[in-house]
Amino acid sequence: MTEKIYHRDAYCRELTSPVTGKESCQGRWRLRLERTIFRPEGGGQPADGGTINGLPLLALEEDGDDIVHVVGNDPGGGDVALRLDFERRFDHMQQHTAQHLLSQVLVRCCGAATLSFAIGPEHSSIETDRPCFSEEETRTVENECMRRIFAALPVRVFASDDPSVLHLRKPAKIAGQIRVVEIAGLDQSACGGTHVGNSAEIGVLKIVRTERVRANVRLVYAAGWRALRDHQLKHDVAQQLQRLVTQPLAEIPGHVKALLRERDGLRREVKKALRREMEREVAAAVAAGDSLVVREFSGLDPSDLRFFATSLMKHGRHVLAFQRPPPALEPSGGGAYIVVGRGQGGFDLRGICARLFAILNGKGGGSANLIEGRGRDFSRSAEAIGLLREALNPGP
Repeated sequence: MTEKIYHRDAYCRELTSPVTGKESCQGRWRLRLERTIFRPEGGGQPADGGTINGLPLLALEEDGDDIVHVVGNDPGGGDVALRLDFERRFDHMQQHTAQHLLSQVLVRCCGAATLSFAIGPEHSSIETDRPCFSEEETRTVENECMRRIFAALPVRVFASDDPSVLHLRKPAKIAGQIRVVEIAGLDQSACGGTHVGNSAEIGVLKIVRTERVRANVRLVYAAGWRALRDHQLKHDVAQQLQRLVTQPLAEIPGHVKALLRERDGLRREVKKALRREMEREVAAAVAAGDSLVVREFSGLDPSDLRFFATSLMKHGRHVLAFQRPPPALEPSGGGAYIVVGRGQGGFDLRGICARLFAILNGKGGGSANLIEGRGRDFSRSAEAIGLLREALNPGP
């Protein structure tokens, strides 16, 4: 059985321990120690990090009452030195204690129970049994959390085997002796996580957004150093926006809405002008009398290419229309967008779809009279056009 030092002292950063078991498995070493400061993942809290005899800790696994420590090499004989990544641990302590605080405040202010909890890479979150929260409720919850943080409430951990004398926020999941984390005068919870010693060490708690999860709401929050980093990022963004639009901070949202309305109006005008130009292109192609029309465009959406192709098809013309992406975007953009249409006859374009796009180093699909997709290589475009002419047999 591994003695779990983190259960009674979450601030312990270094420790030496005898090795009680060691084995090599698939290029890694699995160590069992007499005692450890490293907590495995569980209860919504990620695993700790650190080193054992200078070797990075790769994984932590629970095996009954033992903690298995996984490292990349044999740490040698004798006792081993454990060094905790305390920055990571303290972040977990802040997030987890903030969750206990937030969950209790939600019960008191909104009658909302916490269903699950998770610490993510950037933010933490709890899922509640509420279908929604108003902005006023969210602000009230934040303010009440901060009031409790500023009150510097002691946080203590103790063991109990008599739930009847406790005031647990929700029943314990295990029978017998339980580990209780208490925020003085506020919350008692059965929990195996690591926590700060005083609510003031949480620093700040900010709900950054809400998300729907089935019929429930997830509250995403940042606490402690995460809350500061979140504020710093948003402060930098706000300053950049102020420099760009030269408006007071509170007036930026309204100014941006006006700019977006103006942009959307201009886009509609450009779209109308573009369609008029396309209609002229279609009329010119029809007047030219070509049964197979091949056109390369720039600056068009796939929908514009389809409009061009289907308009010609209504006049009985076959069409190959494509748009090459800008050179800078070509590797990531997947190549040129291509639309092929059959204006007359009964040939099924799907019969040559695979061959056509293979010539152009791309792929596509569609219906009997219209196929579309992307191609990356137009060095054999003449071959592709020849394939179309032969298949559609437009005549001399």
